Amino acid sequence: MANPVWTLEDANMFCGVGPTDNTASNHLVLTEVKLPGLDMQYVDHRAGGAPVAIEVSTVVARLECTFVCVGFQPQIYQLIGSWTASMNWFWIYGVIRDQATGEAAQVAAALQGQLGRADPQNYRRGDLMHTNYAIRGIQHYELNIAGANIYLWDYQTNTRIIGNIDQNRVINTFLNTAAVTAAPAITTVFPFQPGE
Repeated sequence: MANPVWTLEDANMFCGVGPTDNTASNHLVLTEVKLPGLDMQYVDHRAGGAPVAIEVSTVVARLECTFVCVGFQPQIYQLIGSWTASMNWFWIYGVIRDQATGEAAQVAAALQGQLGRADPQNYRRGDLMHTNYAIRGIQHYELNIAGANIYLWDYQTNTRIIGNIDQNRVINTFLNTAAVTAAPAITTVFPFQPGE
């Protein structure tokens, strides 16, 4: 059987408050969201006698999440540059659907970072004005697709889990960091239940 072909149908986002606060839901104003890309950085290395250079991976580039909402959202605007840790959490939920089977599932992401951009766009009569936002300085990011933990990175604990494998366990042991694996922040994942 082929892998599922998940496409995103709908999305919602909570900014600065948890998803248990329904008054902070942005499902009626969210028009775009882009999750952080995972971009490995490489440097060229040419050994003394090697006729061909190789690329050596060094680090994953800094993460950034951008999103767009209709009009002005005071609850989001007030988060710009905040140093209050509890206000620097962002939650994204989506409905995905397998194009081969029609099965629906949830995609969920949790980010801890600072709202670093609130950029209102030009107003023009007859058009829908919107505001561009960016989450910068991300220190925690996790992604769950259809109930599967895909990625978890946490700066404070030096945790980097990809596909349920703790990539930094050996590093943390050798460096004697006393790091422990970060607990996932995503706790409300709803896998598809046939018949619902």
